[in-house]
Amino acid sequence: MKKVLIFAGSNHSKSIHHSLITFTSSLLQNAEVTLLDIRDWEIPIYSIDMDPDQTPPQINTLIETIQRHDGFILASPEHNGGTPAFLKNILDWLSRRSKAVFKDKPMLLLSTSPGKGGGATNLGFLANTLPYQGAKIISKYSLPSFHEAYQNGTIVGPSLAPLKENVTQFLDALNA
Repeated sequence: MKKVLIFAGSNHSKSIHHSLITFTSSLLQNAEVTLLDIRDWEIPIYSIDMDPDQTPPQINTLIETIQRHDGFILASPEHNGGTPAFLKNILDWLSRRSKAVFKDKPMLLLSTSPGKGGGATNLGFLANTLPYQGAKIISKYSLPSFHEAYQNGTIVGPSLAPLKENVTQFLDALNA
């Protein structure tokens, strides 16, 4: 059975992205899912002055965890049209500590927001930059108007079918 690591790049205690990945994990059939919660990580801001000897222990643990998985689902918030500093910092650490850390394995990108944009701008940025870290981006899914589309622990209405399609594409790539 293939192993999927799923996590949100948000440090918000009531992150809607954590709700999104929790729901999405319930759609993964025939896969062993690890739901990683990184909200309480306190990672120093990456600086070249820390190279090569100062690596936060969580980064080493994350690299080891990534290596044990066959595919990834990452949900990222969007801050001012870009990747939040919390996630960007972690990605910067990964890029300096492990060349192509995702090893050409499939990745599904997710985002949501309370507004109509659904974090889609940041998804484009991540889809363009994560391949430099070895991610094989299979697809992207944006859920606009989160509070209307997510009710009682599930996605309702017309937004559910596209998410299921994206998950199916990801699983097909994972099992190819």
